Amino acid sequence: MAEIDIDFEGQGSNAGNGGSGNGTQGANGNGANGGQQGNGDTTDLNGGGNADITGKDNQGQGSGDNGDGQSNQDGNSNGNGNGDGQGGQQDTSSSTGELAPGDNVEFDGETYTVAENGDLVDKDGKVFKEAKDVKDWITSLQEETDDTINLETIQDAFGETIVGEDGKPVEFTNDEAGVQAYVKAVFDLKSKEIQEGAINKLYADNPLLKQFIDYVQVNGTPRGFGELPDRTSWQIEKDNTTQQEAIVRMAAKEFGNASLNENYIKYLKDTGGLYDEAVNQLKALQDKDKTVRAEIEQRANAARAQEQQELETYWNKVNDVINGRTIAGYKLPDSFVKEVDGKKQTLTPTDFYNYLSRQTEVDADGNRITGYQKDLANESDDDYLARELITAWLMFTGGTYKDLASMAIKENEVRTLKLKSKENRAHKTVKVTKPAGKSSMDDIILG
Repeated sequence: MAEIDIDFEGQGSNAGNGGSGNGTQGANGNGANGGQQGNGDTTDLNGGGNADITGKDNQGQGSGDNGDGQSNQDGNSNGNGNGDGQGGQQDTSSSTGELAPGDNVEFDGETYTVAENGDLVDKDGKVFKEAKDVKDWITSLQEETDDTINLETIQDAFGETIVGEDGKPVEFTNDEAGVQAYVKAVFDLKSKEIQEGAINKLYADNPLLKQFIDYVQVNGTPRGFGELPDRTSWQIEKDNTTQQEAIVRMAAKEFGNASLNENYIKYLKDTGGLYDEAVNQLKALQDKDKTVRAEIEQRANAARAQEQQELETYWNKVNDVINGRTIAGYKLPDSFVKEVDGKKQTLTPTDFYNYLSRQTEVDADGNRITGYQKDLANESDDDYLARELITAWLMFTGGTYKDLASMAIKENEVRTLKLKSKENRAHKTVKVTKPAGKSSMDDIILG
């Protein structure tokens, strides 16, 4: 006789794990259609299907492999899951775009939740998209991209790395000022490249212009450039003996070759060798012209390189002084606030260096100039005269700019002393005592 379990807790029979399908459990609890072994038949405490004192009769659940198995009153195991049993629920992950129950999807300002069956439902539980349509719907939409604009995205868009005078990449802050500084630096770089490209093309189209500039660079004046011969395009005419004689005489003069005299020329004419000699001498003259121009160009390039080196040395010195935070005895603050176009800006000594050296402004003629040059151009005649006179006075007296601060302090002290003196005089009072009897002038006391 089979054992009979009495259910005191109202747990009912446990369903099989994993296997889907319906199986009536026997005494040994063997679930049909792949269901896992249960715990056998049970008998309610009250002998019927009504709830016992715990209120849990016939409410027991068994854990399935990927689903739940519920037991009915007859001990039949219903496995609803994704196991190997029969009649289980279909896998919806492929149709829902790999979404899982409970995931949220935001679309057009609304949030939808993935239900247990894979449907997308709104906050009220209404179906927005059925499970079979979810994946196709998601793939049909364009993925949301990050459109945030910051320094990194701008640098990626321009594709330019700004290199400083020390040969290292310049670092910019990721804020409005940093973005503005980077864009200006790129603009300056592009402007310089465009200028250099235009100049190189101009030189290529007009080689004589390049020669003229080199000549002035070396000699400091254009005088004499027109006398510099250019015989690169000359050609000898075979039947023109006059031209041939002139070429030979020109070579004799420039090279100082006394052997190329009139007797030699007559000999060449008599022997039919004048043309060949003229060709040889013209080749020598043309080589000389090329050598002279190459030397001028080389000297001009050396002069430019020296100027560039001197310029870099000068600005490096300026930068070192500014970084030292002391100019002619005057201490520079680490930062200060300046009002520009009605807006207050915090500036540093680095900004001061850029103000002096960076060509970020454009004058009335379209030339690139520094902020300092622009302010000098806009300076009034009176301000210019005052600044020149102060500089001249310091040279005349042998003073320095530090003395200007001392003069300003002394002037303030003089004004303070005068003011105190006036205040002391103003504090003098007249005190009059009135005795009980008659008063006289002797009773008046000056305080």
